[in-house]
Amino acid sequence: MTDTREARVIVFAPFGRDAQVIADVVAGMATAQAVHSQQQLLGALIEGAAAAVVTEEALSIEPGSAVHLWLQAQPSWSDFPFVALTGKRTSSRPPKAGASLHRLGNVILLERPVSAETLKTAVEAALRARARQYVTRQNLADLASAHAEVAQLNRDLEQRIEDRTRELSDANNRLMNEIAERERAQAALLQVQKMEAMGHLTGGIAHDFNNLLHVIGTNLDLLARLQSSPQVVRVVEVARRNVRRGARLTSQLLSFARSQSLVPQATDIHTLLEGMAELLATSVGSHVRINLELAHPHPFVNVDRNQLEMAILNLVVNARDAMPNGGSIVISTSEIPPGDASEAKRGLELAVADGGTGIPPSIIGRVFDPFFTTKPMGTGTGLGLAQVYGFAKQSGGEVRIESSHEAGTRVRLSFPVVDADIADEAEGETATADTARQDILVVEDDDEVRQSIVQSLEILGHQVASVADGEAALSAMRAHQPTLLIVDYVMPGMNGAELIGHVKASWPDLPIILATGYADMEKVGQVLGARSILKKPFRVETLAEAVHIAVA
Repeated sequence: MTDTREARVIVFAPFGRDAQVIADVVAGMATAQAVHSQQQLLGALIEGAAAAVVTEEALSIEPGSAVHLWLQAQPSWSDFPFVALTGKRTSSRPPKAGASLHRLGNVILLERPVSAETLKTAVEAALRARARQYVTRQNLADLASAHAEVAQLNRDLEQRIEDRTRELSDANNRLMNEIAERERAQAALLQVQKMEAMGHLTGGIAHDFNNLLHVIGTNLDLLARLQSSPQVVRVVEVARRNVRRGARLTSQLLSFARSQSLVPQATDIHTLLEGMAELLATSVGSHVRINLELAHPHPFVNVDRNQLEMAILNLVVNARDAMPNGGSIVISTSEIPPGDASEAKRGLELAVADGGTGIPPSIIGRVFDPFFTTKPMGTGTGLGLAQVYGFAKQSGGEVRIESSHEAGTRVRLSFPVVDADIADEAEGETATADTARQDILVVEDDDEVRQSIVQSLEILGHQVASVADGEAALSAMRAHQPTLLIVDYVMPGMNGAELIGHVKASWPDLPIILATGYADMEKVGQVLGARSILKKPFRVETLAEAVHIAVA
């Protein structure tokens, strides 16, 4: 049995509110005792404790220091666990600081800011490890006692000691395996957290870049309408092509950055693949060739285009990594054979095949599991194939994988095809239609984007007013109700989804268009349909069609 001191958690975080925050997290699991100096920390360690949570800036373990000597003098059963909260770094840790952390021995590093749940999980792991050490201590004590009490049974005791030692060895091996698995899970968790942070950063950058592309594209459209000389038309078209390339790039960045509900649209798979050719070639590098073998006669499926692009990109990058010496990747489409038991409807199969190292049969059944990866630790999140699997299932399709050792891998996605009339309707949705003059209110916080939308609508013959935020929009609508509202999503104070919610409550029949390059589609989908979302950057003709659809 351990006494209450050996069950407590020492908290050494003397700066700011760290000690109180840590104590609040620990409170539900163990008694927390705060210390304010290394001397107090040493005293608490000597008295007995289960674990310690320390901040990197407060603890510096010098060679030969009292704490260092205590750590080195631990009995054989003891490996005292520490949870160290480190600062966020943009470069490698100084050698002195790294050596200090190394001297702690059994340490879990958590980079701040860290969530309460992550800290709680780390402390729980440390407490479990210490509890196992206490069991080992008791076992050793029992063994020594038994050896002293039954000297007359020395031969039997020696056998028992041998058996017990084997059991302890097995237990230690299991403990080491558990520690290794825990470290792997912790590394995967940290990688996911980094990816989430990168996603937020990427989304913000892509949003701002989208606004720039929108202003440039809109002004090009206006220039083409105002000046139709052949020389101007040629210059405008070159610039438009580069705007479209930038828009494809931001679309890929946003697809990576956001967690959203799918927005299915009738999509020509062949056109999508041909449009991705440049991106895919850049992603795999010059030593890998990408061949398109597009044979399906009716390649329309109902999918979220951004998520399909991300799925294809994930598969292509995996195929590239399986061919370290280069090779070729074949992306093909074909019809689902009639009578295939796995498909109730006629469908399209999209396959990505490589000639790489292949996947061993022992693990091929796990490749779609979240966080499972065969790549070295720190080089992959294990989420690529999980995203492909989830996207295919959510889109009403299937995904299968075939692989042979040293003979390559083929991943096959299958989707029901869209009826021809639906596909034709989707292709025709961008046709410009004449629309009666509307009284439109534009809500957009970016001055230049707002001005470009206003100018475009005025060119189209509409009466336009504009404001910069949601509160101003509600005030303007109370004074004068427009016939159409066009609103941005990312705005200070009140975002577009929140503004739409207020407007729907007071003016339920008012047509609304959400013009955005970055949106939480789950929130938007609660109040608007996919046809009411206008993704930036968009052309004047696209804006005209959106207005026509909204007020029709």
